[in-house]
Amino acid sequence: MLNNVLSSFLLALLSSHLLSVNGANHDVTLSGLSYSPNHLDSVAAGDTITFMASGGSHTATQSSLVNPCVHATGGFDSGTLNSGQTYQITVNDTNPIWVYCMMPGHCRSGMVFAINAGDQLTQFQQAATGGSTGSSTGSAGSAGSTASAGSTSSSQAPTDPYSSPNAGRTTVGDVSVLAIGLTAVLFGGLFAL
Repeated sequence: MLNNVLSSFLLALLSSHLLSVNGANHDVTLSGLSYSPNHLDSVAAGDTITFMASGGSHTATQSSLVNPCVHATGGFDSGTLNSGQTYQITVNDTNPIWVYCMMPGHCRSGMVFAINAGDQLTQFQQAATGGSTGSSTGSAGSAGSTASAGSTSSSQAPTDPYSSPNAGRTTVGDVSVLAIGLTAVLFGGLFAL
């Protein structure tokens, strides 16, 4: 009986660990001259952000608070995304991440996005539309994210088979199959007693 209780506890522990390995995914739509939503708060390390182009050509390019319309040194850049294409980053920590669209005129028109900006969101938005231009490249500091490109368009599928948004990640389906298999083994052991 103690073996069954211990096995059930280990199964529950394993399942909860596997579910927490993949953070949450947050979808952000790029359309017109905006990101929707224009910011996300309380994004945890391990969460992913999927940028989805919905109309026109856009980018998701990392910048800095001080130079919101300048590509940050070492920061991510989606390249041009056309309607239907996606780009995904994984957040590595809870520091703010500043993003803009580098298509001509978009950033200065307010097409900016922030992750975990806290009380600095308004400052970032105002600097993008009317202030701080920088001729030098801003610094990403703690880059805060890793990126992978993907596409829902058949004309621009990722060339690297491992760059898929779910490559190397345990999905809820994987956990379900694992849980069902372990449950069958546990109950099989119970019936053998």
